[in-house]
Amino acid sequence: MLVQGKDFTMHDETGLYYWHDGNRLVLFLTGRVRANEAFSLYQHIEPWLAEHPGSVLVADMDGTSYIDSTTIGTLIRLHKEMKRGGGAFILCNLSPPVEDIIRKTKLLGYFQVLQDEELRNLEHELFDQMPRRATTDVDSCFVLAAHNDLCQVVPEMRPRFERLMAILAREADSCLGDSPGTAPV
Repeated sequence: MLVQGKDFTMHDETGLYYWHDGNRLVLFLTGRVRANEAFSLYQHIEPWLAEHPGSVLVADMDGTSYIDSTTIGTLIRLHKEMKRGGGAFILCNLSPPVEDIIRKTKLLGYFQVLQDEELRNLEHELFDQMPRRATTDVDSCFVLAAHNDLCQVVPEMRPRFERLMAILAREADSCLGDSPGTAPV
């Protein structure tokens, strides 16, 4: 099903597709991407990142209608990991709703954001698809790390998430030192 906006058309259902070309991995995120999808996405591409240091990771969000704070934190984590490994992380073809979310969280200057008509015109449904949801429940440590990453990059967001992060820290207090880029609450 397609959703029509003022100046855009996008898929209503979430899809996580990917395509790789040498040392470039392109992710196509469609629909509403929330914690479950962000967790599945990260679980599936983490091994690729480890095997391809210095590569380029592109997240095409032309068909994305919404991203939540866990997804934003996941994008930040991917950006940090790619940079640490000598690679690049690029947000591409942001849909108007996603661009608005990235702007409101003051992250437009943090990410490299490009428009790529060639990617926009690819029929990404023909590419390999990742499971929308992970085979396990979303890990509290993952959600906590995503929010810590978000609050490190945009400190003024911390008051919004302090309560959530405190609950997650109590629930998963063993993970605080386990995840890269995780800071104590």
